[in-house]
Amino acid sequence: RVTKINIFFHLTGVSGQEKVYQSPLSVTVGEKENVLINCSAKGTTQTLQWYRQYPNQALKHLVTGKTGEQQKERITATMNYKEKGSNLSITGTEVTDAATYLCAVETQ
Repeated sequence: RVTKINIFFHLTGVSGQEKVYQSPLSVTVGEKENVLINCSAKGTTQTLQWYRQYPNQALKHLVTGKTGEQQKERITATMNYKEKGSNLSITGTEVTDAATYLCAVETQ
């Protein structure tokens, strides 16, 4: 039996002047696969926050892409100041990873 995991991505900018791009917008993977999500911003980005939301539940903060690399269990956020972006990596996907992931931009 193959279990498919649907992962959706949503982005939000804290400032109305900040433009945020996230790709891909959704992905379907099997268990124990790896997923890489990119979030980039145009403007004075200081920090990119990553959140996860399950259906009918509140947002849960995952990691902050602020300096270098931040890791929490199988989830890693890497911040790239030169390109004003952050990558979120999920390794060894599990059924519990099926959710909506959000990138929020914190500006000065």
